[in-house]
Amino acid sequence: MINGISVVICCYNSENRLPEVLEHLNRQVVDSGILWEVLVIDNASKDRTAEVAVESWKRKEVSLRVVHEPKPGLSHARLAGFNESAFEIVSFIDDDNWVESAWIHKVYHTMSEDPNIGILGGRGDAAFDSEPPFWFTKFEAAYAVGADGKKTGIQPGKLLRGAGMNVRKDVWNQLANNGFEFILSDRKGSALSSGGDGELCLAFRLAGYDLYYDDDLTFFHFMPEGRLNWPYLVKLFKAFGKAAPIENLYETLINDTGCRQYRNTHPILSLAKYFLQYIRITPIIISLFFEKKEGNERALRVVYVRESFRERLRLLFTFPSLVKKIREGKWHQHLNYQKG
Repeated sequence: MINGISVVICCYNSENRLPEVLEHLNRQVVDSGILWEVLVIDNASKDRTAEVAVESWKRKEVSLRVVHEPKPGLSHARLAGFNESAFEIVSFIDDDNWVESAWIHKVYHTMSEDPNIGILGGRGDAAFDSEPPFWFTKFEAAYAVGADGKKTGIQPGKLLRGAGMNVRKDVWNQLANNGFEFILSDRKGSALSSGGDGELCLAFRLAGYDLYYDDDLTFFHFMPEGRLNWPYLVKLFKAFGKAAPIENLYETLINDTGCRQYRNTHPILSLAKYFLQYIRITPIIISLFFEKKEGNERALRVVYVRESFRERLRLLFTFPSLVKKIREGKWHQHLNYQKG
């Protein structure tokens, strides 16, 4: 694998957002010895995303390639990014992320200094085109804004977000070549779904690699007015809740042993846990008939718990096979054996 960085920008109808993203990459201050490239994944766009990408790129000494991925969905776009990238580190930035001028430099050196860092994340700051709602700061983490860890360093028991996620490609290749497949998926077009980036983090942890957060590695997350409304945030929490049963299953297999793992992987006992969580929020559900929902953290908790229970109920008959798929996966056994 060639040592360097492939910046991957997954795009769906991104012609209006992409120029500013590429302008920040044009401004990168990079040592001459660091090789890098930019891949724009045109994920079934219906606008001029591909043409705008080429028109906006000014650094002729750095390759920019447009990769057309006809299967809609962020997960498919990311897979195309892995497959097409030329370098060892794959830096996924979203089509609304404006990275700092030292992004390439910091990512390269941090991941080169510690080969056990499987995924590196940074800090997201907010950028708006209008006044944010009064509740934004309280829920900014849902928008990939703020710190992604308590402090710089390895993040045990933590997931890193997909925005600004930097992944060691050699580890990914070994996972994929030994049978790893995503159970969760990310957004498709304007439809919100969640969990693909979290599952990737969990797969790397299960395979014995570290997740590392650097508070000094920063980007701006630009948010148009259309995303800064309460119904959109509710949809985000529904997506988070729907992903929770699978994410919690991974966490159980990574961290729990004995009776605790048995309880959390048993098809009926684990379902009972989700049911009890849902029953416990019944008083909150009743009280919300008399409370204002916008800006109310308890309203979002209800959405999350309710969606988690519904998804776990939907998985009732497939849950045992999912437990087996993750627990007995050759993809993490192979990597852990190599590291041991």
